[in-house]
Amino acid sequence: MSPAVAPPSFPESLSAAIAARGVTLRELVDSLGVRGHSVSLSTLSSWRSGRRRPDGAASREVVEALEDVLDLAESTLSSLLGPSRRPGPRDTTPYSVGGEEGTTEALRALGMSDPHALVESSSHVVLDVDLTGRVTRLTVRAAWLARTPGAHHAPYFVAVDTPAASSSSSTAEAAVATPHTADATDGVAPALEPPTIRAVAGCTIGATHHRADTGLFAAELRLHRPLETNETVITEIELGGMLGGPDEPGWDLMVTRRQRVLALWVRFDPRRVPRTIHAITHDARGSVRRRVAAIGPEAHLLQPGFGPGTAGLRWEW
Repeated sequence: MSPAVAPPSFPESLSAAIAARGVTLRELVDSLGVRGHSVSLSTLSSWRSGRRRPDGAASREVVEALEDVLDLAESTLSSLLGPSRRPGPRDTTPYSVGGEEGTTEALRALGMSDPHALVESSSHVVLDVDLTGRVTRLTVRAAWLARTPGAHHAPYFVAVDTPAASSSSSTAEAAVATPHTADATDGVAPALEPPTIRAVAGCTIGATHHRADTGLFAAELRLHRPLETNETVITEIELGGMLGGPDEPGWDLMVTRRQRVLALWVRFDPRRVPRTIHAITHDARGSVRRRVAAIGPEAHLLQPGFGPGTAGLRWEW
């Protein structure tokens, strides 16, 4: 009987991936910096040699970013790290849609004892806008990563106000899609009807929760089976109904944890395309506003390695 071959270690896999890509450690440091990760040359060197092991939430996010930079499949490196040796909670990023009290109530109604067991690693959001400037459909394709064994569901939030109200939002565990509405108008009540939601692929819709007084709607996305730790899945859901009013002036994505790729694609009615479109991002590095040229009746925002922060498109009719 042949002796069992031990799987490659994290340092071996990292070193092989670096060699295969033909990049230097300095180039990796620069690429990670562009994605918002500050890591030193000596740290990467120690990880590659095995003198030190990435530990803690920040270091593990750098490893996830390295997988992206080195063009590796998700979890190729991070799955080799094992459990963190540092004490403390694994992830304490709070939900913020509808306020802490509102989201806590919603998570309880959905039966979410650990809403961070399944986390969103990338998100592709598609908006369809009609001739009146109203968002008629929101499609969300997301890649999820199981952080604990048995992860089988995740929450999705939508908070929609009337057209003149101050804000509207839809949110998954890691990404919040938010219509950017005009200034608030006193005395305008939130929308009474929740948006519609249906599962397109990768999941089913389980429990739902709605608060008419705040416009907060939450839905449980149920996977077809429980996942093992570091196993991934892709889901697609579609929302319709009350997603904002006419002449919607923009849409934001609020990200509560880093995503490998965050994409927002807005498809306008060809008979009415906004005069100007701007992309706006805000994170720990600051705020950036830049002009975006429409391609036909469409515009998009693509942010690799983004979050936590807010990214969106704003337009003028």
